[in-house]
Amino acid sequence: MKKEDIIRTTKLIVDRYQTANPFLLAEKLNVEVDWMPLGNFPLGKTIYDNSAPLIVLNERIKNKPIQYFTLSHELGHVILQEGLVGYYVGVRFGHAKLENEANEFAVSLLGQLYIEENCRIPNNYFELVGSYGLPADNIIY
Repeated sequence: MKKEDIIRTTKLIVDRYQTANPFLLAEKLNVEVDWMPLGNFPLGKTIYDNSAPLIVLNERIKNKPIQYFTLSHELGHVILQEGLVGYYVGVRFGHAKLENEANEFAVSLLGQLYIEENCRIPNNYFELVGSYGLPADNIIY
């Protein structure tokens, strides 16, 4: 999926549900979110129970800014890659593309959340890093 299409998708979702908060969006989309002890990694994982998505977040990121990026990333998988469950598990070469799409979704969604919460656009990417746990060492343009 093209970056412009991902941005358009996040804007449609935010307009429809009147929030960019990933926790509220998950609730409104009927996506269950559970916290579990997962060790150091993964930070989050999407699994399917009878085709219903369940996002599991690592307890160690609870109440930390990175919980927002992680949940937004997992929502990106649920929304952008619906129907690719079997493909995602068995894929070798497309895996990076799917992860990039989920990252793009998370960045777009959290940029909109920043505007929602602060009534202004962020001055730079690092404001999103501090607020929502976006990866500082992997700037996404």
